Amino acid sequence: MLNKLFPFNNKLLTGMLLSLCLSSCGSKFADEYPWLVGKGDEISQEDDSGLGATDVTVLEKELLGSISQMLNYQEHNYQYQRSNSIDNYSGYMTTSQNNFVFGGPLPTLYTFPNNYLGGPMHIEVFKGSKNAYLHAEELGKPEWKAVAMIIQGYVGHETVDFYGSVPYDDWRRVKRDPPLTYMRGYDVYTQIFEDLDEAVRILNERQPNAEELAKIETGPATLARGDWRRWVKFANSIRLRMALNIVKSHPGEAQMQAEKAVNDGIGVFDDMKGDMYDFAYYYSDGHTSDHPIYFIGEQWDDIRLGASLENIMKKYDNPLLEIWFRRNSNPINTASGVFSGIAANEDFIGIRQGVAMINKSDKTRGYGPFSRATEYVRMMPKAYMKRTEMLFLRAEGALRGWSMGGSAQELYERGIRLAFSENGFNDESAIQKYLAIEKAKVVDYMDPYSGGNSIKGRVTVGVKWDDSNSKEELLEKIITQKYIANFPMGAEAWTTFRRTGYPRLFPVKLNNMPGVDTELQIRRIPIVETENNSLEIQSTMIPALGGPNTGGTRVFWDVQTELRGEIIEPNSNSPVVIPVNF
Repeated sequence: MLNKLFPFNNKLLTGMLLSLCLSSCGSKFADEYPWLVGKGDEISQEDDSGLGATDVTVLEKELLGSISQMLNYQEHNYQYQRSNSIDNYSGYMTTSQNNFVFGGPLPTLYTFPNNYLGGPMHIEVFKGSKNAYLHAEELGKPEWKAVAMIIQGYVGHETVDFYGSVPYDDWRRVKRDPPLTYMRGYDVYTQIFEDLDEAVRILNERQPNAEELAKIETGPATLARGDWRRWVKFANSIRLRMALNIVKSHPGEAQMQAEKAVNDGIGVFDDMKGDMYDFAYYYSDGHTSDHPIYFIGEQWDDIRLGASLENIMKKYDNPLLEIWFRRNSNPINTASGVFSGIAANEDFIGIRQGVAMINKSDKTRGYGPFSRATEYVRMMPKAYMKRTEMLFLRAEGALRGWSMGGSAQELYERGIRLAFSENGFNDESAIQKYLAIEKAKVVDYMDPYSGGNSIKGRVTVGVKWDDSNSKEELLEKIITQKYIANFPMGAEAWTTFRRTGYPRLFPVKLNNMPGVDTELQIRRIPIVETENNSLEIQSTMIPALGGPNTGGTRVFWDVQTELRGEIIEPNSNSPVVIPVNF
């Protein structure tokens, strides 16, 4: 909420946040963050001579607070950082109205400028982990430096993927005053790969026990759960994801990094070790147990199922659709107020991303009756990263001939099976039938509220693995099933779509984003210039990015290999994209 109101004034935000917490959080805040009590605006984000630099106990508490900021699932923060941007770009969810209590309006998804484009550039992790990164070794705790490098790498690579260029070194020093120096995306990736090497080496040497890990991780659902090896798994999993991201721009390095991650003695998150929830958990945030996708849709009526996800899952009769989403809550009327013919509880209906939103919706009007998340999603683990992603990444690597610890088919089918089992679906007969689907059903998307948004379904590939298929078709199968399995991790889905062209998401209906091709869709998040950041954008960000500050400029790993076909979308000048990955 505060980030929305004061997105560019970190000092003011810090002071207000402290005042809010001291008045509402009481002794719990004082107990957990004693070094902040009474500090307010006196806190210097550039001064590394504070208590955390000299007192390891304070450093550990800082790190504890920082870890939980890797992906902030508190609903206000999640809406600002993910649901009004990245989750839409991925096609998983779609914002269902254009007016919000906090933050500015969003007439369409592709509106520039808007208040939510800066949301994903959150740097709280760097503030809280600075002393661990700079001073943990001299305080005799190099393992905390290792953890700091891992969590900084997680946030750092994602923000590069979102924006193309970020001031990574300045973030690590917590430099507050502009101008910040933006770095080339590839240079940030190189630094993170090196940091992950060092972090894994340190953890293998130090092997902190459960008692030590409890100093930086508390709550019922921590990442390590008492086992330092899970921090190594997390580091390796980040490395594997990054490796596939650079497969077009740096194919040799991509293979080397991927094989290093998978063939390490501890490896990546997978389905073969530990219990069924052996993937990176989020912390209990003390605010609500609800997953924000459920809360934002159910309590605020701000998001609904995305049309792309709806259509893809219907094409395979995927049973997870009913586990994750409700049918329409009420009868649906058209925009002109006429009954559409769809009664209550009749179908799973999503909203196409990038349509004209109405001022306010609820569960009875507008897009409000469309499908929202179920009670199952309400209690879904709040993950940093899912095991299913790792299996599909390995399947893609194996398809490319890399040493991934299994064949492409084996890893692909394990990923599909894990997606079902993690969500409590274990009907073996149905799973076998699913794996045997040779061709997707013909299902088109129909918008019963505004018929002009309807569009023909674009996915045609089946599920069944067939070695006679081309590598391109097999990759499309891998990515399409990965897209389903990895729900609701929108950032990874959007990145993979940009990198591969899969799955075949619906293009936005209304494109008011300068420089963006409607079929190619948004390639990066453009940064809104302000008086504070204009100098750094012009002098360092644009040169590091290598292109204009628009949503159409590609990030460094987004190499143009696709071909273009015919124009198939009415009233569009953009030919359909034909992905080329081999």
